[in-house]
Amino acid sequence: MCKEAGLLQKLIGLCSRYGYIHPSCDLGRSGVKGCYDYGPLGTLLRRNIQNEWWTSVVSSQEDMFGIESSQLQQTSIRNTNQSENSSDDINDHRRLSVIPSSDEMQTQGENLNWTLRDSLNQGTISQYYNTLQLVSRRLPFGLAQIGQCFRRTGQSESLTDDDHDRYIFDLPEFTQMTAQFYCSPKTADRWMIDWQRDRIQWWRKFSGAPSSFQMSETKQSELLRTTDIQFQFPWGVETIERISNRGSGELERLQKETGVDFHGREGRKNVLPQVVEMACGLERGILALLLDAYQEKERTDSKGQKINHRMVLRLHVKLAPIKVAVLPIKGTKEIIEICEYLAKELRKGSISCHRVNELGPVIGQHVASDKTLKTGVVRMRHRDTMITQQLHITEVRETIERHLEAG
Repeated sequence: MCKEAGLLQKLIGLCSRYGYIHPSCDLGRSGVKGCYDYGPLGTLLRRNIQNEWWTSVVSSQEDMFGIESSQLQQTSIRNTNQSENSSDDINDHRRLSVIPSSDEMQTQGENLNWTLRDSLNQGTISQYYNTLQLVSRRLPFGLAQIGQCFRRTGQSESLTDDDHDRYIFDLPEFTQMTAQFYCSPKTADRWMIDWQRDRIQWWRKFSGAPSSFQMSETKQSELLRTTDIQFQFPWGVETIERISNRGSGELERLQKETGVDFHGREGRKNVLPQVVEMACGLERGILALLLDAYQEKERTDSKGQKINHRMVLRLHVKLAPIKVAVLPIKGTKEIIEICEYLAKELRKGSISCHRVNELGPVIGQHVASDKTLKTGVVRMRHRDTMITQQLHITEVRETIERHLEAG
């Protein structure tokens, strides 16, 4: 990753030019200063990261269940848990754990006030009991969700200029990805270590410089034990995910308030589980992965003279918004029709691709064959290695699917 000064500004310019991320208030948009919109490529990148997280945390795990909870939350519930949640959420670094004030958003029904949530913690743990019944009270199991959270209006006004210089790292609205794993107190330490290993491996898998993602030392407080996954941003090291053992305190409180038995069963014993939680901010993760992927390339001619200077994002194949570019050697009608057919076949396999109708000869000579119309043979070039192989057009989709699966 490029470490030079001004890296973040270069990345911001690149993301704006290529439709990744735009300030909401740019070009006459009606958005709010400090908020950002995602263009076509940025939206695909966001979705790919979320899908990979979901696959890792939910789909590939035993007894992990996906849920969705309301963005509205009772202020009475939030206030009851304020002391417990004030120091444990990944988004509580003053810049991220905020929501609109209850004065600005409230409902006068049954004398209850409502506010937009500042984390997914309460919405997740509130579904513990129903899921406990679903699994016949058998432990362990887990719940996971992805959802929007919001700053409190008053705190957004206290942000400094340095906070706004961090691009999408600090936002009035942000997306959180959270999983809670409920296990017996006897096995909680082992499960926390397992999740720590899984999560740091997940981040490093997508990195061109895996050592940029580091695990902090475990910190112990009165209420919980935490470990942070951190990334070296241009302004310093910051947390992008937090793994916590929250203990049984929240379940004990809910059990006392509701009178419902929250004990689960491990073997023949009934136990009140401890909660191991993984919480990360999607926007923080996106920025870390974009910075990790940013590179500057120079092309030279045979005499060593610089031809051009390019800024590129060498994103992992699983995260890249566009998996394939279909490039004809020349813009003849027949070649264009073949490219249209090939692009259509790839999209049928849910492979995102970009088709270009016109190419300069320098690029074209590397990616297509003059004999395609007669033989059906095309050239395929790997983005990173620049290795080119020839194969029949009917083999392209399967070959690319194998490559993407290998990731």
